[in-house]
Amino acid sequence: MPENNNRLTFAYILYALLINVAGYYLDRALTIPLLSSFVLMAVAMIYIMRCTQEREADLPFYWAMLLRLLLLFSIPGLSDDVYRFIWDGRLLTQMVDPYKELPTTYLVQGIEGINIQLFSQLNSPEYFSVYPPFNQVFFFLSALLSPGSEFWSIVILRVIILAFEFGNIRLIRKLLRHYGLPERYGLFYALNPMVILELTGNLHFEAIMIFFLLLAIWSYEQKKLHQSAIWFGLSVATKFLPLIFLPLLIRKIGFKKTMVYGLIVAGVLIISFLPLINTAHIWAIKDSLELYFQKFEFNASIYYLARWYGFETEGHNIIAQSGKWMMAATFIGIVLYSLLPSKKELPVRMLWVWTIYLLFATTVHPWYAIPLLAISVFTEKRFAFLWTLLIFFTYANYLGGEYFEWIEIVIIEYSVVAIFAIYEATGRSLQRWFF
Repeated sequence: MPENNNRLTFAYILYALLINVAGYYLDRALTIPLLSSFVLMAVAMIYIMRCTQEREADLPFYWAMLLRLLLLFSIPGLSDDVYRFIWDGRLLTQMVDPYKELPTTYLVQGIEGINIQLFSQLNSPEYFSVYPPFNQVFFFLSALLSPGSEFWSIVILRVIILAFEFGNIRLIRKLLRHYGLPERYGLFYALNPMVILELTGNLHFEAIMIFFLLLAIWSYEQKKLHQSAIWFGLSVATKFLPLIFLPLLIRKIGFKKTMVYGLIVAGVLIISFLPLINTAHIWAIKDSLELYFQKFEFNASIYYLARWYGFETEGHNIIAQSGKWMMAATFIGIVLYSLLPSKKELPVRMLWVWTIYLLFATTVHPWYAIPLLAISVFTEKRFAFLWTLLIFFTYANYLGGEYFEWIEIVIIEYSVVAIFAIYEATGRSLQRWFF
């Protein structure tokens, strides 16, 4: 027993040391040390979970919060999205509309805080801002409270993300109790190194989207549909993607109640978009989003098969056409699945809907799998957890600072995920591997 306790203590300490190394000293160009650290963190996480009894679940949850706090002063090294957050926030503090013009236009206008140094760090300066007005509130606050300082803007944004992540952990435990499931299932999310690095470390707003989505699920389970719709609307106002869950409600609460639910969601969205009352701005964002889905490609599955077919038959990349086909296939697949009769709990249905979306997407960055993981903790399905471990290896594409996609990694990733997803779709589970 003392030996086991020593090993468990070592796992806790090792995890904390590695999260510091990854958060403060590594970026995506340092691929080998980054992936090595990630593997060791995943091993430490699984060991902690296997050693945790239900009555002892508090400690690893508190440790998960501490691991996030350790990253408070780190600079995002896996994504440069944060610099667009800062850019938009600084524009707003000067009463400049971030949606009206492209960044190059603002650069030459002599706006305070808008300079070539910040501009050079933007990952898509040729596109209009695609971040919804609800997100812009947080960008504005971070810029307002840290005039001229990128570092303190990042810290303020991280404090915001931390607050929502702590809320996520609390809501996950609360929902697990409601469903009669062990609270330690929540460790798949709370202790997951990819979740910690991507959300807290690299400030992806999926943390906020997940928070409001969990609140919507909680209110739904309490039979408070109108309240649930408001929370769901805020989730959609953060990231549009939760809209794919709406068709699931038709089988759960009926068409009429679903329509009322949808109208409330639409009302929340309209209110959140009031700053975009200028139609031209909305169309600019729409065009940028369409270009995103029809131009960018990363770590896709079914789309890559379509791309290969295009090269074989047309001799060039057919993303402009196949991107639209993937969107149509996603819509049809989700609607058909949603209308199938089922007595399964809502989270199980949501799990498969998000899986359909990811399979047809042209771009699947690692953090895109995090909402899938958050939903999966309320089920016995663990393929989503395996996916979060495998998808992180796509950072090998940035080896040495030059981007090159290793298609072999993509093939291995989706092959393993497909095998275990099919295995669990038959009613079996990988649960015994982790507890």
